[in-house]
Amino acid sequence: MTNNQQITYTNELQRKGIHITSMLIPIIYYFIDRPTALSILFPLTCITLIIDLFIHYNPAFRSFSHGIIGHLMRPHELNRTSLVLNGASWVMVAAVLTVFVFPKTIAIIAFSIVILCDMFAALIGRKIGKTKFIDKSLEGSITFFVVGLIVCYTWTQIFKLDYLFFIAVSTGTFFAAIAEAAAYRLKVDDNIVIPIVAGGISWLILYYCNGTY
Repeated sequence: MTNNQQITYTNELQRKGIHITSMLIPIIYYFIDRPTALSILFPLTCITLIIDLFIHYNPAFRSFSHGIIGHLMRPHELNRTSLVLNGASWVMVAAVLTVFVFPKTIAIIAFSIVILCDMFAALIGRKIGKTKFIDKSLEGSITFFVVGLIVCYTWTQIFKLDYLFFIAVSTGTFFAAIAEAAAYRLKVDDNIVIPIVAGGISWLILYYCNGTY
């Protein structure tokens, strides 16, 4: 994220505080099957997209929404010259894609990574980040990977899967950290690129190694 896309650190904390509630998605998915999860996520995603359409095309609704949550929105979300999805919409789209594409264990980990790793990387990177790494800070990217290792280990233990699974999802997390740092220049929202890269690489490794997932 470039400097002209920054909000204040206090507002970033508030934004991430709301963002972390999305962890309910992988937690609830752990207890239900894929069709049930999609039957919940798809309508919710449609609602967030409809809200974005109203924000873009209806000046009165845009003024109303900006009055409530404008301080949490990034400049490119506020100053829309074209239809731009906000973070909540991208999170919901990512949730649907992740659940639809990947096996349940990988989907849960990939989505947990986009919520927790991205949150801690943004907060630490903005607070102490000094060394540039692609478009982010090295400190933030290292935080992303370390938190990812904790996420991967925790879910591996919950799923009672083996060491190969942990290695696969940890490798996916490593490449997701790189993808997150490069998302701006690739013009891809990090809420989409993180779970797709993390899940895709993890799945490929397990598939070719005949691992359990």
